[in-house]
Amino acid sequence: MREMKIMRRNILYVLAASVCLILTTGCSEWLDVKPYDKIAEDDLLSTEEGYMKLLNGIYIELNRDMLYGGALSVEMVEIMGGAYVIGSDNAVWGNYRDLSEYKYGSDYWRARLNETWNKAYSLILNCNLLLENIEGSRHLFTEDNFNVIKGEALALRAMLHFDMLRLFGPVFSRNSSQQSIPYYKAYSMEPQPIRPAVEIAELIWHDLMEARILLSQDPVRTDGMMMDDVGSGTSVFMKYRSLRLNYYAVTALLARSALYFGNKESALRYALEVIEAAKNGVISFVDKSLVTGSPDDPDRIFSSEVIFALSHSQRNSLFKDYYDPSRIPNFVFRMDNEMMSNMIYGGGMTTGGSLDDYRYRVNWVATGANRYFYKYSDMVDTGNIRNTMIPMIRLGEMYLIAAEAKSEDISAGLSYVNTLRSYRGVNPLSALTRENLQYEYIRELYGEGQIFFMYKRMFSPILRSSQAGGPVEPEDKVFVIPLPDSEIEN
Repeated sequence: MREMKIMRRNILYVLAASVCLILTTGCSEWLDVKPYDKIAEDDLLSTEEGYMKLLNGIYIELNRDMLYGGALSVEMVEIMGGAYVIGSDNAVWGNYRDLSEYKYGSDYWRARLNETWNKAYSLILNCNLLLENIEGSRHLFTEDNFNVIKGEALALRAMLHFDMLRLFGPVFSRNSSQQSIPYYKAYSMEPQPIRPAVEIAELIWHDLMEARILLSQDPVRTDGMMMDDVGSGTSVFMKYRSLRLNYYAVTALLARSALYFGNKESALRYALEVIEAAKNGVISFVDKSLVTGSPDDPDRIFSSEVIFALSHSQRNSLFKDYYDPSRIPNFVFRMDNEMMSNMIYGGGMTTGGSLDDYRYRVNWVATGANRYFYKYSDMVDTGNIRNTMIPMIRLGEMYLIAAEAKSEDISAGLSYVNTLRSYRGVNPLSALTRENLQYEYIRELYGEGQIFFMYKRMFSPILRSSQAGGPVEPEDKVFVIPLPDSEIEN
């Protein structure tokens, strides 16, 4: 009962856009309201603006440390994916040592994982609150806002369930019939049954497909991601589509989830739809001049390539809390030098690494003998919307999904990898193997919370340098996190 009370409190404290999404239009144009627990539910769900406020509040809460503002982006899952060298000095590294050894049963990590689970499901229930009420409120909405709001809420519900499945569920490629997680489709405090992973996959797929249909008239399809002011003719709610689960973001999530669920045909189809949109100018690869040649204000996240990102007003805290070398002698996350120079950004054609790679040149800064990760450091223009973005899904991943899904023979996907490499300033590969495809995933998605899930999907060794103990062999005890105590009790 205590955990249900906590979840209820989390639901009440979703800020329905009381904190502005930090947009160049300014806070006055966004939907300022008091915290949701101070607004009567009937009032919040009685106007079009109220539904917008509730939806915006869900997006804002995704930035919490226990979700994508830390644990599921740069911290917890990246350690699990072997992205960082973790030292042996417990006085410096504390509980991170346990996590690097996949000791999920420690008191600290049980509590942390419990927080992630509870927050994800509290936001799922907020999605359900919106979805249950919106059907009877169609008359409140103007233009295509009903379809957009409902579509985004369905996509958010699917995305959160998908990430809980990837985190706590079985290795899908091996044990899809095993029990995994519950799926909440209604606004209810009643615990839902834990279902087999394959059933959860079907429910995720259904929500994403319905969301895609609802978003079929999304202005992103004609006007692009709208990262800049598109003029007074477009409502503020419809601007900056890359900061919301837009039509192409949902399509990209279909590609990502289809690959995870072993449906390569669908993964290829939806990845290619996003790639085709990029060819038509809806999404664009980053301009080389913005990231190389020592520009005054490098675009380290390649913002024009981001299909969906969160907007976090304090994004620089990710750099300050985890990567800033000035933190030494406290812990600082960084890639092991051996892994960087001999495997990821070295190794020649064996790994495909190159020191000319834009991703290396713009994101890794030398301090002494070490290099540190600067993707989330502040831009000079701190007021720039790009300075708030935490990438959730990007164009480069679609090329890698297409490569992996092209054929059972992974070598057939070589052309997609080489196209991506051409936009990263490196020479084409002569052949493609699973290993050098994994290196490409690491280079493209480092610091974005996807590497561990790649290894889990492939059920392959987790790459680590010899200094870090060498590769971690694939086992269920590595990839399958026990359900939180709160769920077991419920």
